[in-house]
Parts: sequence; structure tokens; C-alpha cells
Amino acid sequence: MKENFAIVTGSTKGIGKKIAEELLNKNYNVIINYSSDDTAYDNFLKENIKYKDKIFCIKESLDCYDNVINFCNEVKKITTHIQVLILNCGITEKSLFGNIKKEAWEKAMNVNLNCPFYIVQQLNELMDCSGKGRIIFISSVMGKYPHSTSLVYNVSKSGVISLSNSLVKYFCEKNITVNCICPGFIKTPYHTNRSEESYNQINKKIALHRFGTVDEVASMCMEIINNQYINGSVIDINGGYDYF
Repeated sequence: MKENFAIVTGSTKGIGKKIAEELLNKNYNVIINYSSDDTAYDNFLKENIKYKDKIFCIKESLDCYDNVINFCNEVKKITTHIQVLILNCGITEKSLFGNIKKEAWEKAMNVNLNCPFYIVQQLNELMDCSGKGRIIFISSVMGKYPHSTSLVYNVSKSGVISLSNSLVKYFCEKNITVNCICPGFIKTPYHTNRSEESYNQINKKIALHRFGTVDEVASMCMEIINNQYINGSVIDINGGYDYF
């Protein structure tokens, strides 16, 4: 009997971390990934020490094609059978339109859009075709709503939504579902230094008047994994963003 393996990119902090922990709780072997923050990885291991035999880590910055190939080759050394593939890794670039540098644009597009595509392409043949195979892209509310100070991020995350939709027909032939989650403003370490004024301004635009939690996003992710009829969906989890 094949063991259940899941991959979560960008999984030692924030949303990715919580998703990885939920998968461990459900008895998956989880391949986690991070690029540079060894402290965050050490903390992840300490907090999930009881699952140490089910945690496999690949330290790789998923910001270019060659690094993706290295990452996928390492995955293939660990397992030949992937049940769940979650593309969560992402970066933000906040330069205004006229100030965006070529390097910044290309890096954000690589991390947020190009490399997730390459990963799916490279690991495609390892995916479970029994009806339990799941590919889940983590996009963003900013891939759906215009926001002038996150132009590159918005465009790349919009591309993720399109990519997810475009892969559904291909993977339905393999009995694998493809879905996309679009979180809104979620309490993660990224927002640690945000001012109270900034929080209040954003909360005024959210119908529930609060940021979401990583638990709420991870819960949605697990629902997609457990539900065989969710396919080709772009699922918002944003508290009612832009209703005010």
C-alpha cells in the first residue's frame, strides 16, 4: 500500500505552515519547503516533533527554473507517489508602477506564477490518479481586485487563478482535481509590523471587520482535499473584502 505524500511549498511560516501541520495531523507524510529562514524551519520541527518521521524538508528558493528542477529531483528521491500538491510559495513587491525594476518584476512573476507551473509540470507523472489526487494553488484576493501598490503581486496572482482554471481539463483525464484558494488579509508574520491605523483601514473594507486566520485558510484547504466533487473552483476566503 502506497503511503500518502503531500507537498506544500513555502511551508515553515504563515498559511503554508498551518496547511502542512493539518496534513501531518491527518497522517500524511509531508514534504515541506523554505528558501532561507533556518530559524523558522527549526521552530517548525520543534512544534511538530511528534511527526518528525513524517516530515521531509527541501531547502530551495523556488525563484527560477533551475531551482525548480533541483527541488523536483529531490522530491523524486523521497517518493514516487504524490497525493496532494499545494503551491503556496509567494513573495510581495510593493513598488509603484513607475518604479518597478525589471529584476523585481521577474522575480515576483517567477516565484508566484512561473515556478508553480514548472513544479506541476515536473511532478505531474507522480500524482495519484486513483481519485484522491489534489492540486491546490494558493492565489490571493489581490489577484481579483485592483491594488495600485502591489501591481506585480496582483498580476502574478491573477495569473495563478488562470493557470489553475486552465489545468482542470488536462488533469480531469487523470482523475485529479485542480482548485485555487484566494485568501484575503490573513494574520501571518508578514503583517507583524503593520500599524493599528493600517489594520483599521483594511478592516473597514471587510464585511466581517477583521483579518482571517491561518486556521481558516487551512480548513478550506483540507475541505478541498476531502471533498471529491470540488474541482475547477476558485474559492474566496476573505471575510467579505471590498463590500464597504
